[in-house]
Amino acid sequence: MSNFSPLVVALATALAAPLSVAAESADAPVGPTLSAVQVTGSNIKRSDTETANPVQVIERQQLEESGKATVADLLRSISANTGNAANETSNSGWASGSAGIGLRGLSQKNTLVLLNGRRLANYGFPSGGLSDTFVNLNALPLVAVERIEVLKDGASAVYGSDAVAGVVNIITRQGFEGAEVGASGGTSDAGGLDQQNVKFVGGIGDLDSDGYTLLVSLEGYNRDRLDQNQRDLTRSGIYTDKAGGRWNGWSAKGARFLVNGRSVPMLDAAGNCPEGTVLTASAPIDGLAGDTCAFNQAPYTTLIPSTRRWQAYLNGTLRLNDSVDAFAEVLYSDIKGVSWFGSSPFFTLENGRFALNADTGLAEPVRSTLPAASPYNPYGVDVPIEYTFFNLGGTIKTNRSQAYRGLVGLRGQGEKWDWEVGAFQAASKERETVSGGFANRWALYDALATGSYNLLKPSATDPAVLKAIGLSTLRPADSILKGLDAKVSGTLGETRAGQVGFAAGVEWRQEKLDSDNPWQIDAGLQVRPAIAEVHGERKVTAAYAEVNVPLHGTLELQAAARGDHYSDFGNAFSPKLGLRWQPLDGLLVRAAASRGFRAPSLSENSASTSIAYGSVVDPHDPDVPGSRQTPTFFTVGNRTLDPERTRSFNAGVVLSPWANTSLSVDYYRVRLDNLIGSGNTTTLVAENDPASVLRDARGKLLAVYNRYQNLSELQTSGIDVELRQRWSSASAGDFGLSSALTYVIDYRRPQVIDGPLVDYAGSNLGPSLPDIKATTTLDWALGDWRTALTWYYTGGYDQEGSVAAKAVQKDVASYSQFDLYLGYTSIDRLSLYAKVQNIGNRQPPHDATFPGVRAPYDFSQYDLRGRYYTVGFDYRF
Repeated sequence: MSNFSPLVVALATALAAPLSVAAESADAPVGPTLSAVQVTGSNIKRSDTETANPVQVIERQQLEESGKATVADLLRSISANTGNAANETSNSGWASGSAGIGLRGLSQKNTLVLLNGRRLANYGFPSGGLSDTFVNLNALPLVAVERIEVLKDGASAVYGSDAVAGVVNIITRQGFEGAEVGASGGTSDAGGLDQQNVKFVGGIGDLDSDGYTLLVSLEGYNRDRLDQNQRDLTRSGIYTDKAGGRWNGWSAKGARFLVNGRSVPMLDAAGNCPEGTVLTASAPIDGLAGDTCAFNQAPYTTLIPSTRRWQAYLNGTLRLNDSVDAFAEVLYSDIKGVSWFGSSPFFTLENGRFALNADTGLAEPVRSTLPAASPYNPYGVDVPIEYTFFNLGGTIKTNRSQAYRGLVGLRGQGEKWDWEVGAFQAASKERETVSGGFANRWALYDALATGSYNLLKPSATDPAVLKAIGLSTLRPADSILKGLDAKVSGTLGETRAGQVGFAAGVEWRQEKLDSDNPWQIDAGLQVRPAIAEVHGERKVTAAYAEVNVPLHGTLELQAAARGDHYSDFGNAFSPKLGLRWQPLDGLLVRAAASRGFRAPSLSENSASTSIAYGSVVDPHDPDVPGSRQTPTFFTVGNRTLDPERTRSFNAGVVLSPWANTSLSVDYYRVRLDNLIGSGNTTTLVAENDPASVLRDARGKLLAVYNRYQNLSELQTSGIDVELRQRWSSASAGDFGLSSALTYVIDYRRPQVIDGPLVDYAGSNLGPSLPDIKATTTLDWALGDWRTALTWYYTGGYDQEGSVAAKAVQKDVASYSQFDLYLGYTSIDRLSLYAKVQNIGNRQPPHDATFPGVRAPYDFSQYDLRGRYYTVGFDYRF
C-alpha cells in the first residue's frame, strides 16, 4: 500500500458518493445563513469560516465518535501532530504523566494552546531536558469541550510567542440548558489499563430571555497502570528474535565485579546470586565477556502510567444592560499519576554516577568501587562493582498536579464596534514524590566499607542500615501566569467591494516558573540526582492590530501586526499578510506570509540546570559498538540567548464542487533562525569530543555535556489535505466522510552547531518523524443508530537511528489502526454507546534502535494498549 493510500481511498469514496445518491438528495434543504463568528487566528468576526489561514475544526460529534477519553489522546491523533511532542507514555523524565502537542514536528514549545482564546499556565516541569515548556493537555476536561480549532499556520502576529507552528484553541460549551450525566468503563483485550469515567454537565439560563447563562461541568477519570510484564511483546525483555535485538529489557548490573573488562558475578559460597537476580551470561545483555547476576526489568518498567483526575469547569455570563455583558470562567484540575521511574527502577551503583557537591553546587563523580577491606571483596584491592539495591525500595514515582485558571471580564456590542476586557490568573502546581530507590552516598560508602550491607544476602542486612542508606524525595514546581487584555473589533468603513474589518488590542502578562530540587540533592546526599532546577520570571507587554480589506468582490487582503516587549530579552515585531480570493462559489484560493518569533523559554534563558538520565546510541562503545548506553546528561541554561526568528508561508485551495463537499489542499513552509537548542546527543557522542563526552578508562560512556545555544536554523515544509463530505438518503440514512492528511516534504536542521542542514523527515535520525500521517472517518446515522469507523494511519520511516540498527533494518514499517463507534438513542433521554479501539489488535512497528524504555517501538508515536473496549451511557434531564 502506497504512502498516499489513506488520501486515495478517502477521495475516491467522497467523489463517487454524491453521484450515487444525487437522486435521493436533490431536494435537501440549504443550510441557514451563518452569523458572524470569530475564527482562531483572527480577532475579526466574519460569516465565512474559511480564511486565509487553514483551520481544522473538530466538532463535538467527532469528539464523541473518536473513542478518545481525553483531550490529549484526541490531539495526538490529528495529522498535523507528526511527532516530537511529549505524551504520558514517556515516563523517564520529570514531566511523566503529562502530555503536550507539537504541530509540524516542531517541539511543543512552538505550539500555543488556548482555552476560549486565552492562555493557560505551562506545566511546572518542562520536558526535553529543560527546553520544552508546554501546556499539559491532561489538565483540560473533555466533557466541557464544544469543539477544538487547530490553526495550522504561524500566528505570532495575533497571539505572540509560542504560536510559531500553530495554535490549538479549545472552545467550551456555550448556551447549554439542562443537565446531562454519564459514565463509561473500559478495558484492554490483553488485560490491564482498566478505565472508569463519570461526568456531569448542567446549564441554566438564556442570555436573551433570562439575562444570564451558567454552565457547570464535573468529570472524574481513573485508569490503571500498564507495566511491561503485562504485554507479550515486552514481558520477557528478550528480543533476540527481532532485528537488532538482544536482552534489551534486562539489566546485567544486578550484582557483579568488573575485572579487566570482564564480568564476574557476585556469588555466595553455594554459587548463588543475590535475591532478585539470576546467573546468566553477560554478553547477550551488554556485550561483556563472563557471567553476571542479572534481572528482568519488565515488571519494573511502566508503559502507561496510572492516572486519577478530577476536573471542574464553570462559566457564566450576566447581561448588565442591552449592550454590556459580564462573564467569568473557572477551570480546576487535580491529577495524580503513578509509574515506575523509567530509566532506573531501583538504585544501581555503577560507574558514571554523580552527586552534587553541597559547597560548590557542582556535580562530582561518585565512587563505584568496593573497598579492599570489605568482607565481600575477594580481590584484596578496590574493585569496580555494579550492584542493584532492591531492598532500598523501587523508584515508584507519583506525580500530583493541580492546575487552575480564573477569568473575569466585560464585553460590549455597539452599532459598529464590539469590545472586550478581561483579567485572568492561572497556575500549575506540581509535586513529584519518589518513594524509594535512591541512596545516601555517605551512608552507602560506610556500609560498603564496613560490610554492614550484606551484598550476598541483602535480606540479612540490618534494617537500621537500610534506613540510613535509603532516600525518598519530593520535588516541587510552580508555574504561574497572570494577565490583562483589552480588544475592540468592528469596521473602519467601506470600499466598493465591502466593509473593512478591523481589530486591535493590548495585552499584559506575567510568567513565573520555579522548579526546585529535592533537598537531599542540594545537600549532596543523593547519588544519581535527576536535577530540574529552574527559576525564571518575565513580564510581557504587547499591542496588535488586524485589518481585512475587500479589494474586489472576490478578493480580500488581510493584514496583522504585533509588537511585544519582553522584560528579559527585549522587543519583537511580528507582521502578517494574507490574501483570500474566491472567484467561484466552489473555489477559494488563499495564501499568507508572516514573520514571527519565539522567546527563549524561562527554562532556556534562566539560571537553569538539568541533570537527566536516558539512553543514546554509542558507536564507540568498547563492548557492543552501536548499542544504547545510559550516561548522565548535563544541560544548563543561557542568559544570553536571542529569540528564534521565524518566517512562515502557506498557500492553498478549497474546492466545493457539490453541496456538503469540501476539499482543501494547503502547502506550508516554516523557517526558524537562531534556533534554540542543545547539541544533538547522538551526534555529540559519535564525534566523541572529550570536551562534551566523558568516558572511563575502558572507553565506556559516562556523561554528555550540553548547553542551550542559538544554533543555525531549521526549515520544514509539507502539504495538508482535508476532505469533508456529507450526503443524505431517505432510505439509507445520513453518511459522512472526513479525512485529514499531512505530508512532510522536508524537515532540515543542523546536527551540530553551525553544521550543514540535514533532512530528518521520514526518518528517526532524531525523534522519529514519519512523513505521512492521516486520520479518516466514515460515519453513518440511521434512525436511532449512529456508527463511525476511523482509520489512523502513520507512515513508516527510514532507519537512521544508528549504524548498528541501519545494518539490520532498512526502515520502520507503517502503521494502521481502525477504531469503531456505535451509539443508540431510542430510549427516552438515554444514549448508549460502545467503542472498540484498535480492532485489529495491531502492535507498534518494530524499531531496531529500541527507542522506548527497554521496548522496541517509539513511545512518542505508539503505545501497547492493544484492542480496547469501552461502553457507556449519557442521560439527559
